Amino acid sequence: MENQRLSNRTLSGFNVEKSPSDPRNYRFLTLPNGLQALLVEQPNAEQAAASMTVKAGHFQDPEDTPGLAHFLEHMLFLGSDQFPEEDEYSNFMSFAGGHHNAWTGTEHSNFYFEVPTEHFKQALVRFSRILIAPKLDTAWVDRERQAIESEYRMKLKDELRRLYDIHKQTSNPQHPFAKFSVGNATTLADNKTESITAKLARFHDAYYWAGNMALTLVSSFSLDEQEYWVSTFFKALKSEGVLPAEPTTPLYLDTNLSQWIYVKPLKDANRLLLTFSLPEINSDYPYKTTSYIAHLLGYEGEHSLCSALRQQCWILNLSAGGGASGSNFKDFTINIQLTDKGRDEIEQIVQWTFAYIRLIEQHGLDEALYQDRAAIVALAYQFPEPSRPVDLASQLSINMLHYEPAHVISGDFIMRGLNQSFARDILAQMVPEKVRITVINNHVITDQESRWYQAEFSCRALKKRELELFKSRPTMQFQLAPKNPFIPERHESLPLQHPLARYPQQQRIHPAFDYWHLQDPDFRVPKGHLYLMLKMPYAAASARNYACSRIWCELGLETLSEKFYDAEIAGININLFPQHGGITLHLSGFSCRQPEVFKAIVKALSAVEVDESAFNNIKGVLSNNWNSVHQTNPINHMVALLHHHLQQGSYTSKQLAESVLDVDFEHYQHLLPGLFRDAQATLLVHGDWPPETAREMALFAADVLPITETPAAQLSRYVRRLSPGVESITFPSSHPDHIGAFFIQGSSTDLKEKACFLLLNHLTGPFFFNELRTRQQLGYLVGNSYIPMHGLPGILFYVQSPSVKPTTLLERIHEFLAEFAEQVLEIGESDWKNATTAVAGHLENQDPSLRIRAQRLWQSITKNQANFQLAAELATEVRSLSREYFLEKVEKHLKNECAGMELSTLALTENQ
Repeated sequence: MENQRLSNRTLSGFNVEKSPSDPRNYRFLTLPNGLQALLVEQPNAEQAAASMTVKAGHFQDPEDTPGLAHFLEHMLFLGSDQFPEEDEYSNFMSFAGGHHNAWTGTEHSNFYFEVPTEHFKQALVRFSRILIAPKLDTAWVDRERQAIESEYRMKLKDELRRLYDIHKQTSNPQHPFAKFSVGNATTLADNKTESITAKLARFHDAYYWAGNMALTLVSSFSLDEQEYWVSTFFKALKSEGVLPAEPTTPLYLDTNLSQWIYVKPLKDANRLLLTFSLPEINSDYPYKTTSYIAHLLGYEGEHSLCSALRQQCWILNLSAGGGASGSNFKDFTINIQLTDKGRDEIEQIVQWTFAYIRLIEQHGLDEALYQDRAAIVALAYQFPEPSRPVDLASQLSINMLHYEPAHVISGDFIMRGLNQSFARDILAQMVPEKVRITVINNHVITDQESRWYQAEFSCRALKKRELELFKSRPTMQFQLAPKNPFIPERHESLPLQHPLARYPQQQRIHPAFDYWHLQDPDFRVPKGHLYLMLKMPYAAASARNYACSRIWCELGLETLSEKFYDAEIAGININLFPQHGGITLHLSGFSCRQPEVFKAIVKALSAVEVDESAFNNIKGVLSNNWNSVHQTNPINHMVALLHHHLQQGSYTSKQLAESVLDVDFEHYQHLLPGLFRDAQATLLVHGDWPPETAREMALFAADVLPITETPAAQLSRYVRRLSPGVESITFPSSHPDHIGAFFIQGSSTDLKEKACFLLLNHLTGPFFFNELRTRQQLGYLVGNSYIPMHGLPGILFYVQSPSVKPTTLLERIHEFLAEFAEQVLEIGESDWKNATTAVAGHLENQDPSLRIRAQRLWQSITKNQANFQLAAELATEVRSLSREYFLEKVEKHLKNECAGMELSTLALTENQ
């Protein structure tokens, strides 16, 4: 191993900059063939991951073959020289209890996987071979081309894809951004001069070479061992190839700027985008200039642009800074969700926005304001949220191609000082003469269709009158963000009082208020999570009640957003959402000021005051979302319907929309007291707070909240048990894809039943995908999921297809399950042990972060009768399960006494 190290070049003279709280060890090296690799040793990690980023994306597609890079991404998973079977790679990952995926971007492609540590070496061997020597079998090229076609057709009605298509069509046609990136069966067909297989091989040969790639490994193995594996498995990557040329043409022509773009969506939408074309920003990463300007523009506190527009009831929300970016361009977009009233005030909204930009230009380039923002970012760097190995590996392998080696971790957080000259250059580009204003609603007039997604749009240049208006100053007076009062002053965790405590302890301070507290013994950071649930027996008693609960939550969040926006950007996250039979408030982040914010929020929510305009806006948005659900991806609609048909208090989107048709503001106000009648509360305090702080917060909440000491009604939960046989449910959908799904319900909530269903889900997964997706090419979205409902296990098998009818999809699902029921009888001892080990290992994984632990504890309190050891008990059951007992259960649930439900789409006519 030492001799192998001598042939590599480890970068010396620097250390990879990392947070003081980061326990990992890092090593940056370059193999003799030129491959750069970053090795990460993460102590005690139960999962291991690898990620390879290739500096080639759809910008490198040949002009006559759009989508080729994306197609190659798909093909790499279908066999290699050493592992030629098309399903070997995916089967290995699945049976090992891991997962893998990839994506293709504009100028990069990324491949990654994560597996339990004991399988890492063998997974890495397979990973290396698909990148070095993919098989690219012609037979599988033909089949996988249909998968690309399915993916393309599945997204034909996706609003983001359609808007992206318009974006491409209204940019410079000579810039590679304008290329069609996904591909379909037509663009990827063979032509007279060259087969698509040959083009795939040529693309791989050109760009998949060591000097054009960056590899990251994250595992608990030593750096020396990881280096040996990288040197051994990846030395065969060739050392020469094509270095992609960066674009030199501008993203937009002059005719693409100072332009209105009107877009007619398929669903009811009301949005306004102001986009400015900037130079590349990659080299500015040590200063984060655009990020700072986006922070100022997107500020939502008092006297901000967002606050002023909300007070006029013109907008619902505003964000700034997003947009496409690349090696020679950056789109800076201000994204505004309008109200119906705001749709008629677009010119004034744009005028106010430009006035706010000029205010930033005059007074916002202030070093003190910049340092205020830098202090918040520095805290995020000092106390990062722990990442899964696969997420860390993916992010670092991308950063390797953007940052200096020393900054692959810190580069996302460095803010060295305000780059005044670059900031002024950016703001000088943010003028009416260079803006692209996109108006998205169903009232616009269009005269064009985009080429690939047939999205309707029209364009026109800004008129002289509009240019003058947008340069004029409105009477409205704005203010920039002040110094943030919520930046944490305490940067260390509070002393641990009970080191042996592993689970939350319950305290009852009121007949209607329980609280649970755990000062975490493992994650010793100055952070915490507060979950407060108001259990309301009447909140889900009817569709109208549930819909009004949703409206109340949205109005509550709107009320909180301005008042506590500074707390949010200082690292205290606030969420308010309805759960079955109640409403939950979740606060998370730095613990220093969280109790203070918690008390203020509870007090504010106990007396939420809203005006009629705000109510009408929220009701309108929710109603539009509910009414347009049949236009969304049918798989999401299907899962919601499954819960509706089986769980009490679960309603369809149609029921929710219809329930509030006649609910006006006065009616809503009369309904609210009934929703909160007989309410009880549960609080979880989890983080670094001691018991006395938890009790203080609980006593405050119990005193303020509208809880009932002796409720007349109790929250009930119910899951409908399916009888042996198959129920069939159809649902309307205007999406072009079809859905066929089959849900198998368990017959008991005991641990053995759950263990059997978890194993069945694990064993069927890779076979189901490979048979119906890879071999039969029924559709792009194919899979199965373990779906328990109030402790009753179940498995959902689903296929979404652009071309195969729902009846055929259901037939193929049933055929697969019948064949599997026979084939599983032959499962050998080795395969059985591997399966039980993988499933049990997943259940036994330690919580990777405070956030994940808090989620698990809260779920145990609200759904599992506070059984905090359920996963460990289930893992024990899985390991002790006999193969014979499992096969008996398979016979019962797949054949003799199957209790199932079919769900499939029913096409909507135009008049429906």
